[in-house]
Amino acid sequence: MEFFDLYDASGKKINKLMKRGSSNLPGEYHKVVHIWILSSKGEYLIQQRNKSTDKYPYQWAPTAGAVKAGETPLKAAIRETKEEIGLSLKDEELRHLDSIYIDHEKANFIIEMYLVYKDVDIKDLVIQEKEVKDVRLANKNEIIELLEDKMFWDFRTLDPSLNYFKKLEKRT
Repeated sequence: MEFFDLYDASGKKINKLMKRGSSNLPGEYHKVVHIWILSSKGEYLIQQRNKSTDKYPYQWAPTAGAVKAGETPLKAAIRETKEEIGLSLKDEELRHLDSIYIDHEKANFIIEMYLVYKDVDIKDLVIQEKEVKDVRLANKNEIIELLEDKMFWDFRTLDPSLNYFKKLEKRT
């Protein structure tokens, strides 16, 4: 069973854990990471989730995952990328873009958004089939098209005012 550290509304860790699948109280947050890998050609490495239980099954998304108890978001980003697509990253390759607070009916969380500038050969990736169905490179317009077709995980469903993709595009 996995546990997550909890944080307050200012991002300070509190002395409390949350079990995966449970809910936290208002004002308590657990952390998740989103890792966007951008090639020199302006294409993002995205992955197709292998979950038939999603509201929209098999959606595309960046590499993402929960930060385990005792783990830093940076280490979680490195671990999730290695586990899900077999890509090894170094601390210095990840650029932290933003911390986004989401208040949700099931559980509140903080998205720690990272960007990596890296050219990746998809043939060299080893996907974890339990979580990942496929990987591909896509430019911003292709991602928007997938989003409009409900084939990309829509972060706007978490917070309609959230301007998630603008934060990604303000990377420089």
